[in-house]
Amino acid sequence: MTDSSSALIVRLDALGDTLALAPLLLALREADVPTDLVLSPATRELFAPGALRRTYVAPFTQRDKSAANRAAISAFASELQPNRYSHILVATEDPAGYRLASALRAPQRIGFQNGWGKPLKTLWVRSLLTQAIYRSAGLDPHAPHECEVLFRLGASLLGPARRPTHDAAALRRLILAREAAPPRGVAIQLTSKWERLGMALADVRSLLDRATERIGEIRLLAPVAERAEIVALTEGRSVEWFEELQPWIAAIAASEALIAPDSGAIHVAGMLGTPCVAVFRSGADFALQRARWRPWAAPSVTLAGSAEWPQRALSALPSLRQSLRT
Repeated sequence: MTDSSSALIVRLDALGDTLALAPLLLALREADVPTDLVLSPATRELFAPGALRRTYVAPFTQRDKSAANRAAISAFASELQPNRYSHILVATEDPAGYRLASALRAPQRIGFQNGWGKPLKTLWVRSLLTQAIYRSAGLDPHAPHECEVLFRLGASLLGPARRPTHDAAALRRLILAREAAPPRGVAIQLTSKWERLGMALADVRSLLDRATERIGEIRLLAPVAERAEIVALTEGRSVEWFEELQPWIAAIAASEALIAPDSGAIHVAGMLGTPCVAVFRSGADFALQRARWRPWAAPSVTLAGSAEWPQRALSALPSLRQSLRT
């Protein structure tokens, strides 16, 4: 790294995917590399003020090859050009991220290619980047965590020996705007993703009923945007509703533990250090999905959403809650 090094990271993805950047962002900050980030609109409030030098919301559309969208990418590149980045790290699979990197013409443009998994895209990506790092087009049988995969993008700035940290106390400062209240109660994330991942609503209701009986204080967290989709889970229950990311992140930080499906919530808990029971879709790829997307830095138990998962989730809580006290 030279004194003039600076980086722009492009991550046009969902909340959990974006949080997987946290160890890389922390390492770049510790190495005094000024770093900016381009995000999707849905994650614009994800990182705490001061976590990055600048945060931009992409003013273009993903998966859009139209002339108008390409013009928007070019105009955005012109806006960013005075920042004179030495490195562009393309941490997204979306073609718009690669087009932006090419338009900026930084000396180092680093991203991913999928080899024979996507041969035509690989050739195209290589034509736009100065360095293309291989990552599997599907689930990698070597089972790296997504944080480890993304960390490889920063090797030329950090050195090949640097490894992503699991220090939740350091990572939480990237996403928690102010220190949370002392932890109380067990939080359960209410979301339509339970059902989308194959967990029957009857089983989720069983989890809620059993948790109320066995644990005591339960905090039910839910996004206002999904109110209509999860009405069957919320009727007759006291729910903490959230419209913005930072209050929701603070609520997870102020919980003794979290139970949630494979979703953004488990990745928030993973970076905050909040003990977490993460329930994944049951199936042949469960082990690889768990390896790639398990909560990163927090004590956690990951379960398949197969038979009796509510009972297994509750049984995992006592040791996780104890880990918060030791």
